[in-house]
Amino acid sequence: MHSVSPSDNKSPAWARALTDSDAFEREQQQLGKLWTLLGVTTDLARDGDWFRSRLGGRSVFVQRFGEDLVGFENACRHRFYPLRTKDKGNGPIRCGFHHWQYNKEGIAIGIPKCQEMFGVTPRELNARLTPVEVATCGIFVFGRFASPGNTETLQDYLGEAFPILQAMWSPKRAPRYIETPIAANWRLVYHITLDDYHIVAVHPDTFGKDGYLPQEAPHYHRLGRHSAYFWYGGDDEVTKMAAEIARGEYRPEVYRIFQLFPNLLSLHVDAEGTWYVIVQQYVPLAPDRCVSRCWYFPAPFPASDKNRWAGLYRRLVAPFGYHVVPFYIRKIFNEDNSICEGIQSVASQIDAFPILGRHEQRVAWFEEVYAEAMSDAAPAAELPAQLKIGSVA
Repeated sequence: MHSVSPSDNKSPAWARALTDSDAFEREQQQLGKLWTLLGVTTDLARDGDWFRSRLGGRSVFVQRFGEDLVGFENACRHRFYPLRTKDKGNGPIRCGFHHWQYNKEGIAIGIPKCQEMFGVTPRELNARLTPVEVATCGIFVFGRFASPGNTETLQDYLGEAFPILQAMWSPKRAPRYIETPIAANWRLVYHITLDDYHIVAVHPDTFGKDGYLPQEAPHYHRLGRHSAYFWYGGDDEVTKMAAEIARGEYRPEVYRIFQLFPNLLSLHVDAEGTWYVIVQQYVPLAPDRCVSRCWYFPAPFPASDKNRWAGLYRRLVAPFGYHVVPFYIRKIFNEDNSICEGIQSVASQIDAFPILGRHEQRVAWFEEVYAEAMSDAAPAAELPAQLKIGSVA
């Protein structure tokens, strides 16, 4: 990839990190301060279990110590060798380069020949890993790097979406997992999940060729930094859904999706009579590369069977769901990813903000929140005039 300096980059501010390595690095530093999904607790079932992840463009890991989950940047303080070189495992925090070992506070407590090599004890050397703040919502483990004055809890950050995401997991089994590399910037891929205008052109075999959604059909909800799509419904549907979940009365009947800033989405879909939850994240790797991480599992809500035949059909086809769901996940995502990789191939030619229609409204919402998150990064991000939906500059 050819990287250009900020002074040479003629892209508008919103698109700069799609091609410029320096802008991408600044972006990731800013986003690393926000609560971001790192993994799931089912990978941390036993004492000593850990998984590796990425946060703010950096390698990090989360580990279980008894009842506590702790997170750290994945680099030994001695010579910066990665402490975790696999995606998951179990064992003490011990560096494979010189066997420095750390405790749950991230302090190096075991340093071979420490007095001879450094003239002090391990405690006196006081070498500490960079911590990651960790919090959970159901089985979902979120993290962020500490920043001055940032005391917002995960629950406050997710707002109305917190109890809904918390309820979207089944305690009966661990989720299944799919990982897919994508040769496109993470925001381009996230944009397409916020776009209901492309369905006929990109997914004709999956969703049909009957035409575009009626203007009144999709109902978009703005939830602070986040957004949601409900098929029909009023302005209070998110609040009603959360209340039904709290009472144990929620029954999935239509497709719904929540987009949680910066890079997470959660949806439930009907797969041959059985409702499934799909949680997907687009993890940034470089200006022109990201990876999709996807967890899926049967929804934990009782079925809303209209009659006994519907219930019988659901029970007969339910065992096939785990084969149907990954097939459609890969098919739909591959179709989307191909479009995004095409945009990435000409990303250096982007010279304006996209012209957005009504069914692309959430793209504008996302970019408004993104610009706010970048507001104290240099160069400052401007809000383009085209954020007004349906306007053509």
